[in-house]
Amino acid sequence: MITLPISILALIQILRSDLDLPAIKAGFYYKKDSWIASSIVREWPEEKRTYDDGRGTKWLLTGDARTGVPFFINHVPQQKFVRRWVPTEELGETEAIILDIAFPPDGIHRRDKPIYMVLHGLNGGSGEEYVRDFVHRRTTIDNSTVAVMITRGLMDSPILGDNLLHFARITDVHVAAGALRRAKSPDQTLAGVGYSMGAITVANYLAKMGQESNLDAAVAISGALDTRQQPRYKRSRDFWQPMLAKTLRDTLITKFYSQLSTRLSLSEIHDISLADSMISLDEKMFVRYNNYKDLGHYYSEMGAMGDFNSFNNEKDETRLFVKGVADGISAEEQGIGRIANVSFPLLCVNALDDPIAYWGTLWDPQKVANSGDGFVMLLLTEKGGHVGWPLGNNPNTDGWKWMSDVASSFVEAIDRINVTKEEG
Repeated sequence: MITLPISILALIQILRSDLDLPAIKAGFYYKKDSWIASSIVREWPEEKRTYDDGRGTKWLLTGDARTGVPFFINHVPQQKFVRRWVPTEELGETEAIILDIAFPPDGIHRRDKPIYMVLHGLNGGSGEEYVRDFVHRRTTIDNSTVAVMITRGLMDSPILGDNLLHFARITDVHVAAGALRRAKSPDQTLAGVGYSMGAITVANYLAKMGQESNLDAAVAISGALDTRQQPRYKRSRDFWQPMLAKTLRDTLITKFYSQLSTRLSLSEIHDISLADSMISLDEKMFVRYNNYKDLGHYYSEMGAMGDFNSFNNEKDETRLFVKGVADGISAEEQGIGRIANVSFPLLCVNALDDPIAYWGTLWDPQKVANSGDGFVMLLLTEKGGHVGWPLGNNPNTDGWKWMSDVASSFVEAIDRINVTKEEG
């Protein structure tokens, strides 16, 4: 049985590593005096947002096992997608972003159902198993339309110019969501659902765009808010990141060598080939190629709380990953930062045993929820792993059901609130 050695390997790795036990607690965090947050809580069944009541797979003992095992045992049917290309709007570009769109089984788009735009993980696409799980459930059970936005350059998408993918870019999200927004009916909910790196991006998008967001809501699953804190997570860096980095590193070098050579020297490209973690790859590729000052600068632009400094607007440089980020900025301007600008409901779903995404990037979840007008909510479970949350003794029976349903049930609650407002 393949799951037993995986669980044993994960346990040995944890025992050999420096344990970084969470200093925050599981729970659902929202702003109690916010009308929108309180309305969502009333409309969103508690059963849909509960995991730590024994429904999880008990024989998967660690976050590593809850992360890795589902990928070995879960099998989701292939989905039928209609591919459309959306031109980007950056000055001087002739690029386009892929939207892989799945419709209900009868092929009819329902204008009375939410539309979902999915942002996949680091190396993924519309073929990722957990993405297919979400698409399958939402199209066949809910009769919703789901569009998967493919990160530029991944899957079989070309990049014609020199603007390669990087994960602080939000303009592609804005363009893709804008195309879907123009196609939907005026009172239809357009929601983003991001996984892992896609979760980081969709949260950052809502924070940076504020009221200009083309999404009406978003769910960020297994992401991070202050990505400057991620390098502190030794377990992620030493065990999981080498695997993640290798896939992306090989894609960049084999597919985009000609573009890399226009901005980087041969020795710098060689440095990329030696990157043994995502932190190393970020520093040797994304920082250099895109002219960021340093890793701290790149991460400060990547995360929704990348400009966070203090909950009380007091300067506290010791809390920052890279000192000096806040130099020259007044204490009043530092403070909480752009996370307080989120103007549409954003749910961040994380497991505290996640071996990849660091719980420390979430800071104090209640203070984060209180930081703005009540649009940011955090659902933290004790167990679940990274894009995992397996269910029952035989987890391949339900696949990624919990993760898929927590996102859709949150969006459906918002949709019911919007319908009630329209009728009122």
